[in-house]
Amino acid sequence: MFDKLISIIVPVYNVEYYLEECVHSIELQTYKNIEIILVDDGSLDRSGEICDKLALTDTRIKVIHKKNGGLSDARNKGLEHSNGEYITFVDSDDIVEPNFIKALYNLITQGNYQVAQVGTQLINESGEPLNQKIVFDGNMGKKLNGNYILNQDELIRGLLLRKVHCAAWCNLYKRDFFDEIRFAKGILNEDMLMWVDGVEKVDNLIISSECLYDYRQRYDGITGGINLKLDRDAYNNSKIWLKRVEEKYPKSIEEANYHYFMRLWQIIKSTGDARQLPEEVSAVKKNIGSIVDNKYLSKGHKLFFRLINVSPHLAIYMLHKIWLKKLN
Repeated sequence: MFDKLISIIVPVYNVEYYLEECVHSIELQTYKNIEIILVDDGSLDRSGEICDKLALTDTRIKVIHKKNGGLSDARNKGLEHSNGEYITFVDSDDIVEPNFIKALYNLITQGNYQVAQVGTQLINESGEPLNQKIVFDGNMGKKLNGNYILNQDELIRGLLLRKVHCAAWCNLYKRDFFDEIRFAKGILNEDMLMWVDGVEKVDNLIISSECLYDYRQRYDGITGGINLKLDRDAYNNSKIWLKRVEEKYPKSIEEANYHYFMRLWQIIKSTGDARQLPEEVSAVKKNIGSIVDNKYLSKGHKLFFRLINVSPHLAIYMLHKIWLKKLN
């Protein structure tokens, strides 16, 4: 069977120390019918120059230089210039295993699947494996040939409960998935927000637990340390999710509430000052009954939410101190 063209979109911004390793890992894919779209998002280091140099050595590489607009904007630009029947994303400081594309292609072409997903292995800044993996735990859906098949309802529940990884980069998508979907510009946690509309495109998703994507854990990256911008955007995105579930997927309301409460928890503990969190404290007080009754929240979370409800300044201060100690 003729292998379909697959577009691999790589947003690039100030990653001169990691870019060549990332692109070489893509070039070495066992699945050969690929186009590699490097979107230089206004890099201030040598990343743009490296992109151009790499394109001279491999005709499958296409380079786009653009004014800086952020990760989402770069991904969207790559989508505009893509030609593949299937699409995936790789972050420019990460690495993919040689069988990454082939495995995803084999998964998605097994049946009527709009999206295929593989597991993720975390690596450190030097590229050495950490003892951390992001894999589906198999507690929902049906098992088929060692993989898991989720329908739309199960996908929604899996995303909200953080059982299904929301990241754009461990998936392969049919091209029409992105016909009317783009990543929100200027927003972090943009992958999870993309799925608010994305779940409507999915009847069935197939997941493998094989870890073929190596995610580089960088302390200076988006997910390193405390990132109030990320926490604030994730909290706002959880409210969008909650509203959509209330309107269209009421069977998943408890899962949507859990997702909202956990994002509320994250912004509270990261900020650490009740005076800066009047809306969030009010949300705790308003929803304390639902928080206590939610079957997914742990006893520890419920206890601190109760304390915040009674004495927000002291409880939030204590929670933030505990969080800082854990980070250090």
